[in-house]
Order: sequence, then structure tokens, then C-alpha cells
Amino acid sequence: MKTKSVIIFLASLWLNTAFCAEKSQENRYIGMVYVPAGVALIGTDEGFVCEKPRHVLFIKGFYIDKNEVTNSQYKIFIDATKRSIPAHWINGTYPQGYELYPVTNVTYYDAFAYAKWAGKRLPKEEEWEKAAKGKKNYIYPWGEQWEDECANVRSLFQFFDGLMPVGSYPLGKSVCGAFDMAGNAREWTASWFIPYKESFNWNENMKEYYKVIRGGSYKTTKGMSQVFRRDMLEPDGYSEDLGFRCVKDE
Repeated sequence: MKTKSVIIFLASLWLNTAFCAEKSQENRYIGMVYVPAGVALIGTDEGFVCEKPRHVLFIKGFYIDKNEVTNSQYKIFIDATKRSIPAHWINGTYPQGYELYPVTNVTYYDAFAYAKWAGKRLPKEEEWEKAAKGKKNYIYPWGEQWEDECANVRSLFQFFDGLMPVGSYPLGKSVCGAFDMAGNAREWTASWFIPYKESFNWNENMKEYYKVIRGGSYKTTKGMSQVFRRDMLEPDGYSEDLGFRCVKDE
């Protein structure tokens, strides 16, 4: 236990410098922000079993979309590839006025196909978490304390009609500059939902049935907005509060 604490402490020191490095990389791709290479503290020791334990990983540098993929961006993909439209679209397009809303009702395979078409890929869950928590290992993208004005989530004191345009909660952006990682729409990742390798119940023969979903949404409570939370869904499943964003290798 003492050894683990020392490793996590040293990783925290590294985080404080790694996120300040390579500033010249930040604006290389339009609409994306850079997350530099370095160690990250992934998971938690206090959450659900599937989120344990807190462990240290080295993650290569990458770029991540500032925003969730929007309806208008996805429409260009649909027109180019003739792929099936999301369930709630009508006559081949999204509802009028929803250009800048995140596209939802897409399967993992839809999201994967879009990312490949765009010259990108879906994030691994550890990449998503690193981009969300930042150099100070925050619980929420913006800090340690919950703030109602930072995310579009379900609450007894907040009554939202549903999705909002991407970037509607600028105070909730992550340290690296990504928006809506705590709410609005949940997001597909490339990772399979199995225990972490550092977990007591991991084994190399684990079956891969579900994909990991990260982030909260307008349908979830603030508890699901904590950056280490893990959710899951079959790859061919979809939901009106589930979208995605892409990453690109440096």
C-alpha cells in the first residue's frame, strides 16, 4: 500500500509538468485540443467495483475534439457515405435548428465509421479520462466541487428539456479545453467494458460484450459526471442521450 501511494504521488508531480509541455502542439488541428504525453491517474478507489482501483498509466500525446460531434458534421458524413441516419432524424436530416446539437442515437459502429471517415478514431477510455480530469486529477472537468452552471445534467433543481448546443456550458470545460465532458450527451469510447488489468477480478480470458461509455448527460445525475465513472452498452445499441467525440494521434 505504501509503495502504491508513493507511485501515485510521483505521478501527480509528473502530471503538473506534463500538461504544461509542448504548447506549440495545441492548435495543429482545427476544432481539436492537444493532450500531451505523460502519466495519468485512472480510475478510483472509492467508486463502483468496475471503476477500481486507481492506477497509473502512461498515455501517448493525442488530440481530442473540443466538442461532441454535431448533427451538421454527421450529416456531411451521411451524405458522403449513404450510411443509415439516426433514429430520430426525418427525411434524411436532423430536426430544423439542431445543427449545433450533438448527434445522438448512433451505435458504436456508426461512431467508429464516422471517426475513420474523418481521419480520426474513437478515444480509449483512459484517453477520455485524462482529457477530462486534467493535470490536477480533478473529480469534475472544471474542479473538485460540483457547479450547476458547468454541465447539462438531470437535477431536482434543474429542469432541462434535453440536449443543448455543444459548448453551451463554457464554465465546465476541462483543463485541456474540451467542452461537455460532464454532461449534455454521454460518449462512446473504443474500450471494451472489462475490469481494469490492475483489478483483483481481471483475467486474460475476460469476454468482451459491451463498450465503455463515458461522461454524464441531460438524463443522468451529477454523480455520473465524475470523470472516473464507467457505463456500458452493446456496440449495436443506441440512445437519445448518447453521442461521441473523436481523437487523433499526434
